[in-house]
Amino acid sequence: MEKAKYILYNGRFYISNEEKTYAEAVAVGDGKFLCVGTLQECETYKDDVTEMKDMEGRLILPGLIDGHTHPETIAKSRWRVQMPEFETKEELLEFVKDYCDKHPVSEVPYFFGECYPSTMFDEKGPRKEWIDEYVSDRPVRLQDFTDHACWYNSKALELMGITADTPEKGIAPFYQRDENNEPTGWVLEPIPTDGAEEVMFDKIGWHPPTEVTEETIMPFLDFLNDYGVIALMDGITEGEEAMKLFYELDKAGKLNMYYEGTCMLDEFDKLDECIAEIRKWQENYTSDHVRIHTMKFFLDQTNEMGTGASLEPHRNDPTGQNYGELNMGEEELTKVLLRLNREGIDLHIHVVCDRGFRTACNAYERAKEQAAAVNEPWKIYMELAHCELVHPDDMVRPAKLGIIINWSTHWAGGYFGEAAIEYLGKERWNTMYDMTKFIETGAVVTYSSDVIGMNEEHRGNPYFGMEISATRVDLEDPLDPEQYPGSVRQPESAKLSVEEMIRGYTRYGAIPLRLEDKLGTIEKGKMANLVVLDKDILTIPKTDIHTIKPEAVMFDGKFIR
Repeated sequence: MEKAKYILYNGRFYISNEEKTYAEAVAVGDGKFLCVGTLQECETYKDDVTEMKDMEGRLILPGLIDGHTHPETIAKSRWRVQMPEFETKEELLEFVKDYCDKHPVSEVPYFFGECYPSTMFDEKGPRKEWIDEYVSDRPVRLQDFTDHACWYNSKALELMGITADTPEKGIAPFYQRDENNEPTGWVLEPIPTDGAEEVMFDKIGWHPPTEVTEETIMPFLDFLNDYGVIALMDGITEGEEAMKLFYELDKAGKLNMYYEGTCMLDEFDKLDECIAEIRKWQENYTSDHVRIHTMKFFLDQTNEMGTGASLEPHRNDPTGQNYGELNMGEEELTKVLLRLNREGIDLHIHVVCDRGFRTACNAYERAKEQAAAVNEPWKIYMELAHCELVHPDDMVRPAKLGIIINWSTHWAGGYFGEAAIEYLGKERWNTMYDMTKFIETGAVVTYSSDVIGMNEEHRGNPYFGMEISATRVDLEDPLDPEQYPGSVRQPESAKLSVEEMIRGYTRYGAIPLRLEDKLGTIEKGKMANLVVLDKDILTIPKTDIHTIKPEAVMFDGKFIR
């Protein structure tokens, strides 16, 4: 019989199984749970070198899984200027001017500040001339806090070569234009540093320190480990170098994390190219903890900027013709799913609005039907991330079709403000961010942080997000209590139970990573991953959940905290 390195006892080990049962002790050896049960049962695995550790009655959860976040994006943002919050654009631009006055062009040749709220501007967005009035001696980029838009001054556009004659490529980034086709300075779906910015950097003789390295990425991974996160799905793996870095960190024994990469599909015509990239990464960068079997696609964009794909025309469009933007139709998406099923590659889709959600469900249903008609077994997952607004008729479809839902818990308190109201209307806005119907009908719902920059890195704390989804009140930017009693984001009935969120962060979280056999529960034979909490998350007031600080974290049988 294999002997235990550790026996942890006198704890409340939350197994995270369907029965919601507990164990009082676990025996750990060779990175796995050798025994889960009573102390007496676990002591049969004891020998002279086994360490006995008293858990002092603490609640212990399986290691947590962040189902969608952006470690490389955060790593690349460490050089940017982190701006405070502003009430007006004038206050914002005064800050930019003051910073540039104190830091000459020779010191800061390019000002990149994050971030400004989407609610600061109307549907036409900000204009380059507004920055020009304050700073015109160097290129300036200001980032929308959703990371789905940015704002340049004229100097930046000039250096990038973006003019009225610059053709649109049909894929991101999307330069907004005035009635004369002149770029306004507002850009939707910007890329952290795209080809146009590279042209600018060459011209000014300076490039930002955006290489993703061990030094820039480990602070965020360490932060996640601190809170008991031992696995993640990358919202977008930002190129081969990023995949290689995770692989090398794991080979060096420095990656205390299971990492599932995703390869970005830009458009339908790039499908073969994206599949080839995944195969290359699988061949070269698969290790014990690093894998990739998932493709990522943006089906629509953001509700706050009117670019989500809506079933109803936008309320602020007098013509009644603007339904937002859909980046791929149902027919093409069906073809993508059929091809990926033959390849054995899962699909992770960004979708925020109800037409996008229905399109994804329709395509998945059609693809499964077409596969069944030719006796082709269905073997892939489709996971829909965000799902902010869903038509009531479609709420039952994920459970029926086997579609996985991913929700970023810290969004539930109104983090994105009221900007979507002008496009969707107050009645529909009041139904957003409701995952309860998915849960009640039996769908697999996983949870995540989806943090994308230094300004919100701290919101990657899973207990921070759990509290917000349990209370519907944002901890930093609560809604106006005069309009929303208690600052509670409607619908109040959409509050999630803590036990449900634990399930989504553990047992269900392992499913899209295809690690159900290794992670997600505290059971014999699974890898020994757990987090010892300093407070009982199931019994403390929900308003205290964000104060939880793990006392210990185990990753694959070793204590890393």
